Amino acid sequence: MFSLKTINTQVMVRKRNYPVTTWLDEKEMILLKDKVSKTYVCRSDYIRKCSLGKDITVVPGVRELIIEFKRIGSNLDKITHSINCGTLTVVGDNLKSIKEDLKTAWSKLAVVIKKI
Repeated sequence: MFSLKTINTQVMVRKRNYPVTTWLDEKEMILLKDKVSKTYVCRSDYIRKCSLGKDITVVPGVRELIIEFKRIGSNLDKITHSINCGTLTVVGDNLKSIKEDLKTAWSKLAVVIKKI
């Protein structure tokens, strides 16, 4: 039997069909939330990896870098959209700001990579 999920009139077949429910007390829940918050994965992925004996590598600073790169990507998307609509002309200041943001993010990434 397949579990189906409808998204924008497209039918997706779930990759995982068997939900697992477990009960935790307050201390266990706090501990789980704390451990998950230190990773880049969601709670479901974290529990799955733990139960299957897979390694969960936590690299300090990765979460902040992901957020930083998403912010920069979002800004680039907005700028690109504005340019394509003709509401913005790219000038040196715009590009200089983007370049500085990227330079800062790449520097942070270099620091994180050295920790691995």
